Amino acid sequence: MDQPLSPALPVALVTLALLSGCGSASPDSSDARSPEQIEASIEALLAQMTLEEKISLTHANSKFTVAGIPRLGIPEMWMSDGPHGVRYEIDRHSWASAEREDDFSTYLPPLTAVAATWNPKMAALHGDVLGSEARHRGKDVILGPGVNLARLPLYGRNFEYLGEDPYLASRLVVPSVKAIQAHDVAASVKHYALNSQELNRIGVDARPDERTLREVYLPAFEAAVKEANTQTIMGAYNRVYGTNANQNHKLVMEILKGEWGYPGVLLTDWNVDINTYDAAMNGLDIEMGTDVDSYDDYFLAKPLQAMIENGRVPESVLDDKVRRVLRVQHSIGMMDPNRRSGERNTEAHQQAARTIISEGIVLLKNQQVLPLDADSVKSVLVMGPNADKRHALGGGSSEVKALYEVTPLEGLQNRLGDEVEITVLRGLSGSGLGPIPGDFVASRHWTGTPAWQLAKFEPGQSEPYFDDWQVDSHYQVATPGQTEQIRLRGTLRPRTSGEHRLLVETDGALSLTLDGQPLLSTEGSDAGQSITLQAGQDYQLELNYQGSDQFTLGWQAPGDLFVDAEQYMAAAAGADAVIYFGGLSHADDRESIDRSDLVMPGGQDEIIANLIKANPNTVVMIGGGSPVEMPWQPEANALLWGWYGGMEAGNAYADVLFGDVNPSGKLPITLPKRLEDVAAIALDDYNATDSLYKEGVFIGYRWFEQQEIAPLFPFGHGLSYTQFRYDNLALSSDTVQGEETLTVTVTITNTGERAGSEVVQLYLEDQAAKVERPAKELKGFGKIALAPGESGEVTMTLGYRDLAYWDVTQDDWAVDPGRFQLHIGASVADVRLSKGFNYQ
Repeated sequence: MDQPLSPALPVALVTLALLSGCGSASPDSSDARSPEQIEASIEALLAQMTLEEKISLTHANSKFTVAGIPRLGIPEMWMSDGPHGVRYEIDRHSWASAEREDDFSTYLPPLTAVAATWNPKMAALHGDVLGSEARHRGKDVILGPGVNLARLPLYGRNFEYLGEDPYLASRLVVPSVKAIQAHDVAASVKHYALNSQELNRIGVDARPDERTLREVYLPAFEAAVKEANTQTIMGAYNRVYGTNANQNHKLVMEILKGEWGYPGVLLTDWNVDINTYDAAMNGLDIEMGTDVDSYDDYFLAKPLQAMIENGRVPESVLDDKVRRVLRVQHSIGMMDPNRRSGERNTEAHQQAARTIISEGIVLLKNQQVLPLDADSVKSVLVMGPNADKRHALGGGSSEVKALYEVTPLEGLQNRLGDEVEITVLRGLSGSGLGPIPGDFVASRHWTGTPAWQLAKFEPGQSEPYFDDWQVDSHYQVATPGQTEQIRLRGTLRPRTSGEHRLLVETDGALSLTLDGQPLLSTEGSDAGQSITLQAGQDYQLELNYQGSDQFTLGWQAPGDLFVDAEQYMAAAAGADAVIYFGGLSHADDRESIDRSDLVMPGGQDEIIANLIKANPNTVVMIGGGSPVEMPWQPEANALLWGWYGGMEAGNAYADVLFGDVNPSGKLPITLPKRLEDVAAIALDDYNATDSLYKEGVFIGYRWFEQQEIAPLFPFGHGLSYTQFRYDNLALSSDTVQGEETLTVTVTITNTGERAGSEVVQLYLEDQAAKVERPAKELKGFGKIALAPGESGEVTMTLGYRDLAYWDVTQDDWAVDPGRFQLHIGASVADVRLSKGFNYQ
């Protein structure tokens, strides 16, 4: 087990803790602190602080720390990224890796996989590992979990969050936060609020109506505050109603700290668009990551001190922030010599990663293909870009330096051993020139994924007006017919020495240089150039283009990394089993960039269709955190969704494929057939300026039902290797009044021949509301494990808030008298039982 990175507690801190009774209730503590003791300690410390010392607690003093006050025994407070693992150590004052050898952590499945388990116990297990490892790494605040909803399937950070439904996210964030904080680490629920796109994530202005805000985008945060007592909340990058979310009076002062009575800390994400006065007066407590030369230049540093000294900002405003910071520090035991120490990279944590993804894998379709029979399978063809890809060091701030990561291919090898022949092939798409595969690209976006640096220039200008990264070496102008001047740069690293042929398809003027030397140029026609390159050596490539359509840069490399359709189809026809591991990677799902469409990259659709044609029993497992189109889906007979699976993904995938684990995951998102079917796209509400949330409360499956659009696979869908029967739906009453609760029970029977688990879902239909409500709203669920032939009862409870909508005329929650209908089923589209009741 790795050793903790935190230093020993200073003597002054230990003395203060012993004298004041500070510290958390840990297993070997004899007594817990009362709230009165904590508040008394806070006031005693506050009274001794100078103005400068107070200011020092409201902004960063390094990339991930807030200053301590040694003379008062207050230690430096350490934060770390970590929605699904504690991020590796970076330099104190830069984003460069600290190049340590003791900062490995368990790579857990991301939160979309947790959401797919539909199991609060898995959310708690996830939080337990994360909290324990953060504490062992000497962290005080772990920046997660994330609860922004998957409104847009193109959103680059969907994989970090808990799906598209506010109720599901609310029920899973609570056990996650509680488990994290049980280890004397503060959770930081993020990103508050309305963070639903990466396109111009700092400048886009979110402006939903009040009912949509309350019913859809705030419930998970409210649950984290009121039920889980989250110690910190991270604000969003985007603007809300015209100003940055971190300094939004309505979000912070009226709702978070007003209505909800939140006593904890609101901290920024790194480098947000705030100003000193609004941030100070509207509830921001800690500022992190601002891009300035000195930490003294942060908005809540010297500029805030100056405003207090000249009387523009009352010192009492600063005192409130300091009290909140101290309250968090006391609550997580930073003043406690008996503080928990945590564990890291243990066998139990690795098993937890495997257990979570095993429950989160979703069996989308199965025409008597799965599970595979290990005894009869003697040859397996494995294809797809995710077969041997590792995902831990990608995605953005959520990257994890894993002790190991089992790929799908390695999982199969572990499960099948040497007696089964496993052939691995990479398919070559036949649909035109493809961009240079990421396998050969050494240049990296800051999220850790292969990428190319793209710059755009005004005619005749040498300085770009746009400079960013893109996934591959293909470019389509923003407005067809309008001329653009483009520069594309990347670093190539060949895998095999020998002759490589660089190829371009273009409509405009294009030139190419390699290590600064001219290689080729063309005026509107396709071209190619052969050159000898050495394996493992880096080559700097620069492409300059002027045109009004598009270009693609590809190449032909020596070796047998890729094979054509005739070869892989022949191999598929002769194999006992064909398994394709495809979908997305963190070149697609990543912070700071949204996808442009739902098409799987690299011509995967063509290859999958060919495989199914050659072998109808081809098993397709899609990885990724957001939907993809599947034009071949009607012909597929075995289809699974594996998300990003964490460090034990390959072993867990093999467990499910060969029936050692019966899949029980359910989709926490809707998988659309087409991008145009999605609300934000259909309503033309996705742009870099304003997000009006035109669909209102009809997010995700609610929109598909309202518009009567059949998705590819519906929200809540997921099959099993066994079957379940639903019986005996019973309600505790036929009539509910006022604040009364309603208890709902249903009997589930495993009618198949395998043990398995079923997620029972409760959807509510309000037939009497004065406002338009969704045809179904998720308001309950329960997961039950049953042996063959066994029956069990699932119980769910509905309260007033479950029945209510946000009444904008009363500015409060309301339930209109009348008839409600309950729908119990295996997905939103697979209702098995229904029953009505009255509210009066």
